[in-house]
Amino acid sequence: MLNRDDSLSRGWLWRVNPLLKIALSIVAVSVAFALQDWVAAGLLVGVLLVLLLTVGLSWRMWLGGAIALLLFTALTWLLRDWPSAILNSLRLLAILIPGPIFSLTTSPAELTRALQAVKLPSFLVLSLMLVWRFLPVVQQEAQRIVEANQLRGVDLSRRPGQWFQGLFVPLIFRIVSYADDVTVGLETRSYDPSARRSLGQPLRWQRLDTGAAIAAIAVFGAVGYLQWNP
Repeated sequence: MLNRDDSLSRGWLWRVNPLLKIALSIVAVSVAFALQDWVAAGLLVGVLLVLLLTVGLSWRMWLGGAIALLLFTALTWLLRDWPSAILNSLRLLAILIPGPIFSLTTSPAELTRALQAVKLPSFLVLSLMLVWRFLPVVQQEAQRIVEANQLRGVDLSRRPGQWFQGLFVPLIFRIVSYADDVTVGLETRSYDPSARRSLGQPLRWQRLDTGAAIAAIAVFGAVGYLQWNP
């Protein structure tokens, strides 16, 4: 579990209320779908990129994202024109960036407290948390399977025809195995989704949350002014 000292060392985004981050992410994605002005889209993407820089992504992820964006922009340019290509690329960035910002600055414990604070059913909170925690596990298992194939002299990146038996089949077996382990773990600990729970660190609104909310309102206001100002 992430404690307060770890949150302070990782950056201010870790200390922002997760419910506020969820709400701002939804607003940012909704605004991105409505944007038709490349200046307004550029402002929103610029702010999101600055926030993404504080997360600490690896240079490989930045490089892969840049290459994918260039390919998308080039394809859009071939189908339409440069202004449309730039606008669509900016809108795509504005839609995609809030996801990693939220996921990389929110611990599972904070997300659990946020979901419980909005009074979601316990079984739904458990399901969402298992999915949230399971995605990195699937990625790690897929990487291990790929490395195991490479040790056997099989390069799956150059043999797409072997992806099913070489990657997907063993990955499915690992997923089923992990699901059985989680089920047994819940049963042995007498997990009851209807039981009442207490929180050692209840979710609270802080001054940082107020400042982040005000800054977000200012950014969205500026984007809206650039987009819809006659």
